[in-house]
Amino acid sequence: MNKSSEHSRSPKRDLTRGSIKGHMLRLTGPMVVGLAAIFAVDLADAFWVARLGTLELAALGFCFPAIHVILSVSLGLSTAATAIMAQRIGAGDTDNARRFARDALAISVSIMALVATIGILTLEPVFHSIGARAETLEQVKQFMRVFYPSALALVIPMVSNGMLRGAGDSLWPALIMVIVAIMNAALDPLLIFGAGPIPAMGLQGAAWATLISRIVSIFIALGILHYRERLISWSAPTWSSVVDSGRHIVRIGLPSATTNALTPLAIGLVTAVVAGFGDAAVAGLTTAMRIEVCALLGVFALAVGCFPVLAQNYGAGNFERLAAARRFALLTGCLIAIAVAIPITLAARPIAGIFITGGIVHDTAAGFLTLVPWSWPGFALVFIMASTHTATGRPLLGASLTVARMFAFLIPLTWLLSQAFGLPGVFGAFVAANLLSALAGLASLKLAASHRAAG
Repeated sequence: MNKSSEHSRSPKRDLTRGSIKGHMLRLTGPMVVGLAAIFAVDLADAFWVARLGTLELAALGFCFPAIHVILSVSLGLSTAATAIMAQRIGAGDTDNARRFARDALAISVSIMALVATIGILTLEPVFHSIGARAETLEQVKQFMRVFYPSALALVIPMVSNGMLRGAGDSLWPALIMVIVAIMNAALDPLLIFGAGPIPAMGLQGAAWATLISRIVSIFIALGILHYRERLISWSAPTWSSVVDSGRHIVRIGLPSATTNALTPLAIGLVTAVVAGFGDAAVAGLTTAMRIEVCALLGVFALAVGCFPVLAQNYGAGNFERLAAARRFALLTGCLIAIAVAIPITLAARPIAGIFITGGIVHDTAAGFLTLVPWSWPGFALVFIMASTHTATGRPLLGASLTVARMFAFLIPLTWLLSQAFGLPGVFGAFVAANLLSALAGLASLKLAASHRAAG
C-alpha cells in the first residue's frame, strides 16, 4: 500500500469506522464557526457599503441576483465534490479520488469561467432590464466588473473545501472560511474609503476586498489538499476521466445549484404577498427571517457535518451504519431546533427589539418569532433529509424536498392564509410548510429504503 493510500484510510479520515456521534460532532463543530464567519462578512459588507450612501447600497441590491447565481453554481459544484470524494474514499478508492479532485477543479474553473464571461458580456443589458439606471447602473458595472472575475477565485477554494470535508476534515475548511472573513472585513474599509497611498474605490473596493481574500484562500486550500492530505493528482487529465467526473458532478451539482438559485425567487414571491400589508410589514418579515437564519446556524452546520459521514458509509456499502448516522443526524437536528426555538419564542419581542424598536416593523418581526420557531424542528428535518438524499446518491429527491417546501407549500399557503387571516396567516404558512414538508421528507426516506431493499 502506498503512502497516500495509508494516509487516506487513517482513523480520523475514515468515517466508515469509529463513533458515528464522534465523527458528526467533530465535523459539525468547526462548521458552526466557519458559517458564522461567513454571515459576519455579509453583515460587514452591508455595514460599510451603507456608509457610502443610498446610491451605492441600492446598486449592491441590484447586484444581489447575479451574486446569488454565482454562489449557487459554486455551492452546487462544492456539494457534488463533497459527495463524490466521500463516496470514493468510503469505497477505499483513493487513486480515483485523487484523479477526481484534479478533474473537479478543472471542470469547476471551466464552468465558472463560462458563467463569468457571459456575465461580463451581458452586464449592461441584464442590469438595465431589472431597473438599474444612470448613476446606479454605473456603480453596478464597476462592482460586477471585479466580482465576475472573482468567481474563479471563489469556486477553487469552495470545491477544495468540499473535497476536504468529504475526506473527513472540516477543521481546515472552517479555518479557511474564518481567514477569508477576517481578511475581507479588514480590507473592506481600507479599499472602500482609502487610507494613505491607497485610493478610495467606493463600492468597487468591496469587490476588490472579496477578490483579494479569495485569492489568498486558493493557495491555502490547494496547499492543504496537496501537502497535508495528498489528495490531488497533478497528472494530465484524460478525456474519459474528465467526462466521467463531469457526469457525476452534473448529476449531483445541478439539482443543488438549481435549488439554491430558486430560493430567492420563492422568498421574493412571499415578500410580494407581504408587501400588500405595507413596507413596514416587509421590513419586519425580512428582519425576522435574518434572525431565523442566525438561530438555525447549528442546523446548517450539522447538515454540512453529517454529509461526509453519510456519503462515505454509502460509498462503502455500510447501510446499517448509514441508517444509524441518519437517525442521529435527524434527532440531533430536531434537538438543536427545539433548543433555540424555546428561548426565541419566549423572548420574541425583546429579541426583535434589538434590531428595531416599536411600530408595525417590530410587531411583525415579533409575531413571526413567536409562532414560526415552533415549526423549526420540521425545517431541520427537511434540511437534513435533503442533505441525506444528496449524500447517498439521490440528489433529485433531496432537491425535490426543498422545492416542495417552497413552491408546493409555502408560496400557495402564504397567499391563501394571508387572505383569510392577514399577517398572522403568513406566519401560519411558514409553520404549515415546515411541518408538511417534514412529513413528505419522512415519507421519502421510507420510499428510498423500500427501493434499496427491493434492489
